[in-house]
Amino acid sequence: MLDTPGRSALERLRAHFEFLGLDTVDSGFARGCLVGNLGAEVADHSEEIRSAVQGGFQRWAAHIRQVLTEAQEAGELDAALDVEEAALFILSAWEGTLIAARVDKSSAPFDAFFRMVFGVLLR
Repeated sequence: MLDTPGRSALERLRAHFEFLGLDTVDSGFARGCLVGNLGAEVADHSEEIRSAVQGGFQRWAAHIRQVLTEAQEAGELDAALDVEEAALFILSAWEGTLIAARVDKSSAPFDAFFRMVFGVLLR
């Protein structure tokens, strides 16, 4: 979804997170992020699992960073934005959003994520 041609970079990024959020809502808030769940529950008990979870997050952040770089190159995004830090922030914010949505059994955390990330950070 992040690489789908024919859409702007920021549209692809938003669609990616909308899809993930809808999956959580459609599951009755029973499913979240497998990597995040595993990291939160098991990573401190096994170096091998911690390393695998870290690698998963690093790959996901790299995809987000690439999309943000494309957005900058297309003039959609402020060139001064540090895409490395922004990608890490967005990924971290998303993981927290998933936890809050599942705890609240509400889409309100998703709404806040989209307002802040796409309405403030990536304007």
